Amino acid sequence: MADNYYSNKKILILGAGGFIGTNLTDELISRGASLTLFDASFEQTRAARWEKSGAKFITGDFSKIADIADDLVNGQDLIFHLISTTCPTNSNQNIAAEYTDNVLPTTKLLDASISSRPRVVFLSSGGTVYGKDHTGICKEDDDAFPISSYGIQKLTIEKLLYLYNYIHDIDYRIIRLANPYGPYQRTNGVQGVVTNFLHRVLKDEPLTLAGDGSVVRDYIYIADVIKGILRISEDDAANKLYNFGSGQGTSVLEVIQAIEKITGKKAIVNRVPARLVDVPVNVLDISRYKADFGDPELLSLEEGIQLTAQFLKSQM
Repeated sequence: MADNYYSNKKILILGAGGFIGTNLTDELISRGASLTLFDASFEQTRAARWEKSGAKFITGDFSKIADIADDLVNGQDLIFHLISTTCPTNSNQNIAAEYTDNVLPTTKLLDASISSRPRVVFLSSGGTVYGKDHTGICKEDDDAFPISSYGIQKLTIEKLLYLYNYIHDIDYRIIRLANPYGPYQRTNGVQGVVTNFLHRVLKDEPLTLAGDGSVVRDYIYIADVIKGILRISEDDAANKLYNFGSGQGTSVLEVIQAIEKITGKKAIVNRVPARLVDVPVNVLDISRYKADFGDPELLSLEEGIQLTAQFLKSQM
């Protein structure tokens, strides 16, 4: 579809201040969308830039979204649900919080969507929903047995969307995303191996490697992620659920080697024991996406690392 699909569309982005939300907001503004942005906080420079483009800001606690859900949803054509209050590495520390802070608020959001019926686009997690029993490439129809409550949260919301579609005919898309990296990702967070390690190597700081580095993941540059999200979201294809990633597996050790090659620096590596939440191999099969939309034009890992390095250097 043409880029003007999003022009003047009224769109709510939940989690607009985060890594993916920031990149999605920038792209949708460039396409002329009318945006309402929700998050717990916003970085001031970005917020000022978006405000000049007419974006509306709502700051709040997602776990308390029931109080404002009707006002948030009313009049929206699309809702991008990117928000989560936890991440895979810490979610098992407070399993109940996944439901009170993420699943239940999403239910309230869907309740508020029944009358106006916007299309709901949910960013799930290709890296956590499938679980540890997959030794090869994960397909959308494969069994899903997450080993983190974060993955269970994502899978539960997927099933809620199916239910609300069945009962109330709410339109939805689910995107099981691989491991994104690139500009605006937190460099000191517990997610984002590529960006975190790259930042530390550039600053000559030690990085922490859990296990022996053999864990294999599917990495994809953020600009390619945004293109895929928007392509899926604008289409009326019969499929509602898509994997999206590079379709290529790369070990953590190979990531470090690529970073060393591009930066010309040797990584300082501190090794710690492997983590229970880390699935040994997770690579996404994107055949369904290719069948519906064609082969995505994706940057290689080295190309993406190069662009990310340029961005990080500009921020130092």
